[in-house]
Amino acid sequence: MQIKIIVSLIVLASAGATVRADPAPSVAMVAPTAESVELDKQKAHAANIANCEAMWDSATHMTKTEWSRTCRRVQNRLRKLELR
Repeated sequence: MQIKIIVSLIVLASAGATVRADPAPSVAMVAPTAESVELDKQKAHAANIANCEAMWDSATHMTKTEWSRTCRRVQNRLRKLELR
């Protein structure tokens, strides 16, 4: 009987030890400003254009300039859709 109690206490103690509260964040959470959100969107837009341009291959039916122009046009249209 005493063994059951001891085992139960050990199980409960170990279960309690595994449950931990999240540590306090080291940096205070601050809501993003409108400027930072817009800057992030601009960076993402530029990155999307760069990724598209990187996919160009000399075997495509477009020159590199045409491909780049198309990438910019498509990304600008997609960006306008996000604004609505």
